[in-house]
Amino acid sequence: MPNKLKDKTIFLTGACGGLGSALALELCKQQADVIISDQNPRSLNLMCDKIIEQGGKEPMVYPMDLMGATPNDFIVLAKTIEENLGKLDCLIHTAAEFSGLTEFVHYEATRWLKEMQINVNSPIFLTQAFIPLLQESKGKIIFTLEDLAVISKAYWGAYGVGKSAIAHFANTLKEELESSQVEVHTITPPPMKTQLRAKGWSGEDDSHLVLPEQVLKQYIKLLETFA
Repeated sequence: MPNKLKDKTIFLTGACGGLGSALALELCKQQADVIISDQNPRSLNLMCDKIIEQGGKEPMVYPMDLMGATPNDFIVLAKTIEENLGKLDCLIHTAAEFSGLTEFVHYEATRWLKEMQINVNSPIFLTQAFIPLLQESKGKIIFTLEDLAVISKAYWGAYGVGKSAIAHFANTLKEELESSQVEVHTITPPPMKTQLRAKGWSGEDDSHLVLPEQVLKQYIKLLETFA
């Protein structure tokens, strides 16, 4: 079978996280042109070295702090991709900020604003900046969610509100972009053994958790539907 991911241009946020790093490795092994993005340049360079060592196609590295990024920064990024690569086939969101379960009465305003900026505002405006490129390629947008039945309960704070907001936004965007043949998808992975999970479930027996590598097929299956 032909490799449908070969030479597809994919922008991946949160590329140094548990799920993001596993995705970056797999996409590069399948010879996609991957732009890996995260806030820490050193971690991105180490990720790049790991990908090359494991035989993957060398990714492009784009350090980006979603907390400090503005809508204009995302517009500039989209123009840079268009000028240097000429296209964008897919945007995958895996970046997330979560500091742990907290009763709302004790939630610091600075923490709430940070989590909403990284989990809601930045992915929304990054998506908006990329839409024209994705319309040209009839591309895909993939949002990574959480089990909404879980995160709508007590103590999930801005993280729960943010993921619920993204789920709503994805549904809205899916209808708006349907006529332009840009596909909008959401994926809710099962509970995974990651550092983010440990912040919400400290001390749990993690033997039942799946590794990020075990959920990649959900993303790859969507990507393999490229014409």
